[in-house]
Amino acid sequence: MASQLRAGVARTDITPPPGIAHAGWGAQTHQRAAGVDLPLWATALALSDGSETIVIVDLDLVYIWDSEAPGVIRAVEQATGLPASHIRLAYTHTHSGPINGATWSSWVKEGAEMVPAYDAILEQQIAGVARQALGRMRPVRIAAGSGESRINVNRRFQRPEDGAVVCGRNWSGPVDQQVQVLRLDDLAGAPLAAIVNYACHPITVGPDCDLITPDYPGVMKRVVEQATGATCLFLQGATGDLGPIQGVAQGGFAEYRRLGSILGHDVSRIWWELEPRRRRERYAGTLESGSPLAIYEDEYLPELDTTLRVATREVQLPLKQFAPAAELAAATARHVEQLNRLRAEGGDREAIRSETMLAKRAGMRADLARRNEGNTQRSVTLQTFTIGDRIALPVVPGEPFCAIGMGVKAGSPFPHTLFAGYANIGWAYIPTADAYPLGGYEIEITPFAPEAADILVDASLALLRDLYSSKEKLQ
Repeated sequence: MASQLRAGVARTDITPPPGIAHAGWGAQTHQRAAGVDLPLWATALALSDGSETIVIVDLDLVYIWDSEAPGVIRAVEQATGLPASHIRLAYTHTHSGPINGATWSSWVKEGAEMVPAYDAILEQQIAGVARQALGRMRPVRIAAGSGESRINVNRRFQRPEDGAVVCGRNWSGPVDQQVQVLRLDDLAGAPLAAIVNYACHPITVGPDCDLITPDYPGVMKRVVEQATGATCLFLQGATGDLGPIQGVAQGGFAEYRRLGSILGHDVSRIWWELEPRRRRERYAGTLESGSPLAIYEDEYLPELDTTLRVATREVQLPLKQFAPAAELAAATARHVEQLNRLRAEGGDREAIRSETMLAKRAGMRADLARRNEGNTQRSVTLQTFTIGDRIALPVVPGEPFCAIGMGVKAGSPFPHTLFAGYANIGWAYIPTADAYPLGGYEIEITPFAPEAADILVDASLALLRDLYSSKEKLQ
């Protein structure tokens, strides 16, 4: 007999106060958030089949970094009684939220004093909303489907003057425009949750905006919820080399609601086409009218298996070599000192912008070199949740290029594989090998060697196949 799936949802507001250190764009000249354009949310979904229980918390944040994420996961463990393997933090990756964490924002001075207090309460908010979702579980049915949305584009653009790769719009580059949707209804047919998986960097709102926003994912969730009545969660896909079709460098504040609305309406259409209760029609007779009208009755089909399975696996990814960490740290300190001097003296706006960019880039390189000095490999934890033999939710921490996600989805034995990055612990870009010769921002700051992407795809598929085959053995 198929197991009965249960689900619960909960949400809390995690918007930080105005004045907190904001965004962290290298080209921005502001430091503090001037206000809030749209609130940030933490949305939790708990799922259980009676044997296994998981919780996913969707967070409108760029990341929780590896200094703070383990503490957040421990807080969720304590609040829910679940092991870390059954807990997922899923980041929408908005770039117009607060700077959080203690280690990556040395180029932002003002507003940083507000970050520790925000981080401390954020940890408890996440733990609390996860616990609340568990307390609200009730029997549900689930359906999965997919479609397409065209708000993303490959962002690795080679500028014509010198061929250098910059963050722009490469209309001929690889792009994954698939949008996947899970619909959960209770047994009475009332909508409970919508899970959305799509790949696009939330950088519509760029460095010229000093307001807190969730970027397009926040708008998408609001549109879906208004259209369906279901609480919406977002799982950011493999979007390391994908960006929005508008905004980014300038003017994105006027675009993020439009792009989020487009995606939200695409999702809503898919959601309404899904039917969690499977049925087929049977001709039952004819109603005589002006023309004879066929009458049909629904025949409900047996429920599909919704057994939950959970697996994690450590994979070793090879690292590239950086310059010595001390050398890069010294360079960062010089840029930060110069930046603070320009700010204190009321320096030229463009000079501040340029020095902010240099300080940020130097700081990111120095931080990666410090974390990986003396190592040739980095251990990365893959995590996968599966529902029956139809739905898989595999994730990897970090920012995988879209070809990684497309490769995993294409090779997965599960028909609906919602591959995501940006999960659990904030980390780094994972480019594909063909991107390295061209260079560019993602290549400059990734700690990984070119062969890491193929290793990640192979390991992800091996984990999915193991779960699928173990499921078959139980049947």
